[in-house]
Amino acid sequence: MSRAPRWAVPLLFLVLLAGFAAGIWGSFREAFPGKGLYRVTGVFANRWGETMILVKHEAIPGLMDEMSSMSFFAESRELLDRADLHPGDRIRFTIRQLPDKLLVVEIQKLR
Repeated sequence: MSRAPRWAVPLLFLVLLAGFAAGIWGSFREAFPGKGLYRVTGVFANRWGETMILVKHEAIPGLMDEMSSMSFFAESRELLDRADLHPGDRIRFTIRQLPDKLLVVEIQKLR
């Protein structure tokens, strides 16, 4: 019976370690998309006017705890129109922290 070369086990270890690190990095980038940006999951409650929405959202790591209802301004009316949101829709959105408000820069319905 032939045996694997001595370098096979360390090579396999390095390949598995690299895959694990890549998976963790992808998860980290999903939760923290960039400086001043936060990815949030919640339930859409209502839309006020052209660019303001009311959302019940989960905790935002590094920013705030879960809120039963909070208003956010969207970057544009078109952003909200494209999302075609209805009360009760589960959503994932990205907010940018500005000095005076939190601005929604991306939004999508979850299936």
